[in-house]
Amino acid sequence: MKPHPFFNVVRADEVAECWDGVTDELYKRLWSVLVPQQRPIPNIEDNGPADVVGIGCVAENWGLLTEEEQSLLNTLAAAQEERI
Repeated sequence: MKPHPFFNVVRADEVAECWDGVTDELYKRLWSVLVPQQRPIPNIEDNGPADVVGIGCVAENWGLLTEEEQSLLNTLAAAQEERI
């Protein structure tokens, strides 16, 4: 299953902490599986804002999630997209 395009720019910690509908189980999985794998964001003072977009994004480690988790995340992303 392909990740929703949002996951090319958002990080797992942002999804876990800020998105509506994240279950307790998904929250724990994001923090225990994806967040430890996230690449750190480089010092913004040495880069422009566009240079750091997508670094450590969910899509980079999408394969570490179960198909059920991927499906739930895609559903949550579609809901986020509707709010914009």
